[in-house]
Amino acid sequence: MDLDSTASWELSSFSRWTSFGILTVVVLYLSLMRMHFNTVRPGLAMRQERERNALEDKYKNAHDRRSHFVHHLAWAKQRGESREELETIKKKIVAVDSEIDTVEKDIGALYKRHGVRAQAKYS
Repeated sequence: MDLDSTASWELSSFSRWTSFGILTVVVLYLSLMRMHFNTVRPGLAMRQERERNALEDKYKNAHDRRSHFVHHLAWAKQRGESREELETIKKKIVAVDSEIDTVEKDIGALYKRHGVRAQAKYS
């Protein structure tokens, strides 16, 4: 056995291990993408994440506005505001409640469309 035949065997063994390593990384990557994002396409996963974040931000903002209106209503009652002012604030609370319901339905539909189990507050 000369030096050339040994070198070619080592190179082919190295190539096999490299191919095995690359294949392992690719399979691991695809499995993790599928498990966490329900897709193997990174662009789609990023788009879904942005859409979900936008809806959850809208949900949080609506809840913040609602708590602001509820606080304002309690403050107006304490100060003895007019009945019309109290009714105006109550109408705003009802409008924000309907917006929250709509956003909850949108988030539930988004999770269902993406194959993700919805969290308890959205289902």
